[in-house]
Amino acid sequence: MKKILVPLDGSENAFAALRAAFDIAKHYDSKIYAVSVANDQSYTQYGAVFGDDIMQHMKDQAEVALNQAAGEAKDAGIVLETHFEVGIPKQAIAESLPERLGTTLTVIGKSGAHGLNRAIMGSTTAYVVRRSTVPVLVISQDEKKH
Repeated sequence: MKKILVPLDGSENAFAALRAAFDIAKHYDSKIYAVSVANDQSYTQYGAVFGDDIMQHMKDQAEVALNQAAGEAKDAGIVLETHFEVGIPKQAIAESLPERLGTTLTVIGKSGAHGLNRAIMGSTTAYVVRRSTVPVLVISQDEKKH
């Protein structure tokens, strides 16, 4: 548990996972790799294809989430490295990122996507649990507290 992968999509569940990873990192003196993966598949709506604008928007959102993670890690005294990736998020999180970064645990939020997006794309978390090359800890935030 010396290298922990934490995927961030900006959701509260993702940040709950990050904070859980902080607790693990403090106990095991681990390094956290916070990653945001922008989906590089084409987006089509009402016959129009969106590409560069959506990718820039995803990159901007990722930057906000990763900067927040870096700030929280610094405040908590945790060593954290941020990465922005482009690809298919669930495949990157389950397979390529653990191999490339050498992580030994993935801590992921229960769900980040909602509604139609989740129905179309499927649950990233479910895919990661089924296909990850390393152990996965799923963090579920209690929505009743909000």
